[in-house]
Amino acid sequence: MPFTISHAVLAPPIAKLTGYRLPISALAIGSMTPDLYRLFTSESYDTSHQWQGLIVPNLLIGLAFCLLWYGLYRPVIFRWIGMLKPIDWGSFDKMLGFILSVIMALIVGISSHLIWDGLTHSDFRTFAFDHFLNRPVSLFDHVYPMHRVLQIGTSILALPFMAWMSVHYYLKHKQVGFVQAKIKISGLFIVLISLLTAAYYYLQFLQTLGSNPWSSDLYSFIGRSVNQFASAFLIVFSLGCVLFLMLDRNHRLDK
Repeated sequence: MPFTISHAVLAPPIAKLTGYRLPISALAIGSMTPDLYRLFTSESYDTSHQWQGLIVPNLLIGLAFCLLWYGLYRPVIFRWIGMLKPIDWGSFDKMLGFILSVIMALIVGISSHLIWDGLTHSDFRTFAFDHFLNRPVSLFDHVYPMHRVLQIGTSILALPFMAWMSVHYYLKHKQVGFVQAKIKISGLFIVLISLLTAAYYYLQFLQTLGSNPWSSDLYSFIGRSVNQFASAFLIVFSLGCVLFLMLDRNHRLDK
């Protein structure tokens, strides 16, 4: 799937089916985890897309990103956009219960990714409908294999649902109070710097590919492009979030 984030569209309905006992964020992270190793290396690593990689490396990678989300990104982003949804982990039992629910959510999310890929890819991940997935499909005077159409098509179709669910979640947990202008400006500045740095890094990456790199394998080009951009963005964004937490210690930016 070229748009890894599209896998996260399954997180809200799964959370609802479990009575919200499994955290939506951990489900979303788990659903993207098998692709996240590509943020660190350009080498292929098939184990992350096989059931034997459910615990190692996928669960370990998922736990690392959950630590980043709950310890860094979540408190910073919620401050920027004025969301208030505290996590109830005031005692050891509640903390242990939350950790166990995160682990279970990651396993469920990772499994959903492996199943989705197994139904939309024609390679080592395929576990059903192999003949159907290799059927040729004619679109816009070009012929594509069905699995490629499903990969890109389901990615694109999931994005509007992702946007709608994100807005709905924000409106549900938006705090009534006013967010200070300097907090908003800090957030916009960090995001802008992260985007500009990622764009520069991506342009440098494009120069190494020569002319018309998309002509040979558009799907692979889209995937590599997204990963190159995202890895640079996350590095700068993470540093910016750390700096913001230091400046906003004890909510000093509210004063």
